[in-house]
Amino acid sequence: MADPQQIPEPPKQSSLLSMVLYLLVPLLAAGAGAAVPMLLAKGERSPVHEEELSQETVVISFGEVVANLSEGRMNRYLRLRISLLVSKDHQKELEEQLLVDGPLLKNWLLSHVSDKTVEDIRGKSGQNMLRREILDRVNHTLSKDGRDRVFDVLFEEFNVQ
Repeated sequence: MADPQQIPEPPKQSSLLSMVLYLLVPLLAAGAGAAVPMLLAKGERSPVHEEELSQETVVISFGEVVANLSEGRMNRYLRLRISLLVSKDHQKELEEQLLVDGPLLKNWLLSHVSDKTVEDIRGKSGQNMLRREILDRVNHTLSKDGRDRVFDVLFEEFNVQ
């Protein structure tokens, strides 16, 4: 009979190697699953998006707004002169709608800006946030069919006093 001490044990596989395989295989599969659709996409734009990019744009005046800022004891004013970047095809339609809905939009803008502080509108990021908020509201009000007609809000004047 053989002594138990003399029976050679099978060599153990490295636990590090198996751990790496268990981690590496799922990561590679996930990466391939995410990368393949991006690589196979043809990158074609939708016809609607290309149509919007190819349109000529014009700038129409929205007007000027002066509002008190929410600064507690200090009186701070924001003076804005705004223009809207729109498609040339919709210029007449939007100018007519601004005659009707312009006072409502200016009223909203006065109330909205009055809730802002100087810190809210300071710098590029604050101005861009205000620009996006105005753009969303203008498109919501002027676009009855749900399609955005105004491409951008342009600040011709942006003064805080």
